[in-house]
Amino acid sequence: MGFDRIVSQEKAIKLLKGTLSTKKIPHALLFLGDAHIGKTTTALAYAKALNCLEPKDHDSCDRCSSCKKIEQGVHPDVKIITPEKDLITINMIREVEEFASLTPLEGKYKVIIIKKSHKMNNAAANAFLKTVEEPPLNTTIILTCENIYALPEPLISRFFKVYFNPLSVDAIKKIMPGIEENLLRIVMGKPGLFISRDLMKDIQWFANTLKNIMEKSKKSPWKDNEEIKWWLDFLCIFLRDSLVKITGKVSSDCCPILPLDFKLKENISELEIFNLYEELQSIKRNIELNLNKSILWNYLVSCLNRLIESSNIENRKPFNTQYSKENLE
Repeated sequence: MGFDRIVSQEKAIKLLKGTLSTKKIPHALLFLGDAHIGKTTTALAYAKALNCLEPKDHDSCDRCSSCKKIEQGVHPDVKIITPEKDLITINMIREVEEFASLTPLEGKYKVIIIKKSHKMNNAAANAFLKTVEEPPLNTTIILTCENIYALPEPLISRFFKVYFNPLSVDAIKKIMPGIEENLLRIVMGKPGLFISRDLMKDIQWFANTLKNIMEKSKKSPWKDNEEIKWWLDFLCIFLRDSLVKITGKVSSDCCPILPLDFKLKENISELEIFNLYEELQSIKRNIELNLNKSILWNYLVSCLNRLIESSNIENRKPFNTQYSKENLE
C-alpha cells in the first residue's frame, strides 16, 4: 500500500512526501492521533517509499521486491515492535538498539516502527532516549502514539511530529460502502474499529455497565486501560445523545447515535453534561498513568447516578457490522 491508498490524511502525507523530495529524512518521527485511523499503515508506506527500488513521485511502486517484502513483513531492514501484555519494556528497546546498530542488508534505510509507543514504561523510555539522541546512519525510527502525555518530554522533543486526524463520515463511506450511518458515527472517525472489535457486542456490554450503575455495583467492568478508554468513548457518545434529546435538535446530521433508552433525570442542565464531558476527556488523557480502576469506577457511578433516571434498553434493529478490510490501523 502506497501513499495514494491512504484516505483522508492529506496533510500528513504531504509532509512525509516533502521529506522524500528534499531528501531530508528525519531520523525520528512521531505519528500522533487516535487509534485505528491509519498511523501504522502510513508508517509502512513511508518505509516502502524509503526503500523502493522503483520510486515514482516520491511514493513507492508497490510492486518491486522491496515493497512486497515490507508488505509481507519479511524485509530484513524493517522492524515492527508491538506492546506485549499492554507494555513496551526495556528488553524490547534493547532489541531495537541492537537492530539499529546494524547496517542495512538490502534497503537504503533501516526503519523501526514502534506501535503504541505510549505503552513504554519509564525504564524503556529512558533507555530509548539514548538511541534517539545518537541515531545510527540511514536509520529512521517511527513511533505511533495515541496519548502524547504518556511519553516523557525529553523524548518527545527529539521527534519530528506528524499529526493524524479522525476520518470524516464521508471518507469512511468511500472505503467501507454499505455501513449504516449510525454505526459510522459510533466509530468516531476510526474505521479500523470495524475490524478490531465486535461493535454490537461492545454496545451491549456498555449498556450492561449502565445497568450496573443503576444497581450501584462497586466492581469496575474494565479489564485493562484499553477497555476504560473504549468505555469512556461510549459514555461521551451517550452524553452527546442525551444533549441532543434535551435540546430537541434532532436532524439527519444531529440525532441520537447509540441504540439505548437510558434517560436523564428531569432538570439536568446542559452545563452539567458539558462539565462531565470535559472531565471524561481529562480522564482519558491520564489513563496511561494507571489510574485505580475501582476508585475511577466508583467516582463515575456517583456522577452518573446524579444524571440517569431509567435503565431500560430499547430493542432496535441491529446495525450491519459485517466488513472485511486490511490496513486500517
